[in-house]
Amino acid sequence: MKQKLLKLSLIMILIAAGILVFNYFFFHFVTDTGISFTWNPEPGKPFVSELIGDLAVLFIFGSAVSLLLAFFVFNDEDKKDE
Repeated sequence: MKQKLLKLSLIMILIAAGILVFNYFFFHFVTDTGISFTWNPEPGKPFVSELIGDLAVLFIFGSAVSLLLAFFVFNDEDKKDE
């Protein structure tokens, strides 16, 4: 079970990193008129950017929780799943 939680934690942190990269481009390159190819210092859609960032933070929190569960709840001596 510990190995599965560690794998889940890694997958969730990679998903969060991908969402944060997507959010960066959404924040700076999406305007009210659509997608632009010029970098904008202010967001065109700040509420949507905030929601995408919140989703990434939820994945980071889930990754941290599964990592803590793997290290503190399940020890190496449990070999029932293998």
